[in-house]
Amino acid sequence: MNFSDYSKARLFLETIGEPFTYLIIITVFFLIVLSFSKKYYIYTRYLILATTSILFIGFLLIAWFHLKIYNTITIYNPVNNNIAGKYLIPLWIENEKLYFWALILGLLSSFINRNQNNQKFNRCLNIAFGLFVLLVSFVSNPFRSPLPMFHQEITYYYNAISQGDWQAKLQAFNNTYGRMIYYYNSAYMWIHPPLLFVSYAALSVSFLGSIFMLIYKYKKIYDKIAYNYGKFGYLFLTAGILISYPWAISAWKNEPWWWSPKINMSLMMWVLYTAYLHSRLYLNRKNMWNTTAIIGILCFLVLIFTYLTTYLIPGVHSYR
Repeated sequence: MNFSDYSKARLFLETIGEPFTYLIIITVFFLIVLSFSKKYYIYTRYLILATTSILFIGFLLIAWFHLKIYNTITIYNPVNNNIAGKYLIPLWIENEKLYFWALILGLLSSFINRNQNNQKFNRCLNIAFGLFVLLVSFVSNPFRSPLPMFHQEITYYYNAISQGDWQAKLQAFNNTYGRMIYYYNSAYMWIHPPLLFVSYAALSVSFLGSIFMLIYKYKKIYDKIAYNYGKFGYLFLTAGILISYPWAISAWKNEPWWWSPKINMSLMMWVLYTAYLHSRLYLNRKNMWNTTAIIGILCFLVLIFTYLTTYLIPGVHSYR
């Protein structure tokens, strides 16, 4: 296991990540400011493209770091000293999750900003996207501390292997190998999370559309935005939840995973979005315009709480 090369790659990502983060913050700052401007608003579409392009370059840097992990970190079985495996870590894990969400939201915002006929919505979307990127930069920056949980685990494993204590080696191997097989290297991790984050990005747009439905009564354009992106997000949400089922059976076969707060909240969120799409069928009935918009807003609030459940409430699907 070439831990030294891995450490150098991680240090390089941290070093280049600092000016890279400043570049993102500066670009987003101008995006937010110009979104309030009547005279210079026309330039926001270019700033959206610039911000999204920078995020994509950062995503390529993350992919490079993950490739370095695959090429430098090897797990050995201390019983027979045979190679047990290498890490093939997905690109949307740990503190990279919100970054991937922001990247997809940037792509959707760039697409929406191609149409300059609805400046009110576009301005708010630009500001919301910019604020979300700032949140990611300060709260979940993948360059400031790349894969912190993985780094802690692999450092512990390397230290145990270096000490020469056979029991410590075996314990470190069992812990590390189990996490590698059922979490980091799981094929479901390459499919389940990205489906959800694409869904979350689309549902973020739908949420903003629902707010505009309440503010600007009976303007079909906002219902169309809320519905189209809600429908798009719902399809990815449903696929992501369905794909997670066989993974849960495999990874938590000895655990009562069906009682996990995160899983139950996810199902509740899916039911609420089903109710939103169903309520839209009756949009022309009395009071259903406001009802549909309120359900759309409530759905997204539940989505946010469902995401935070992983960090706030203990369970098999939790970091606590």
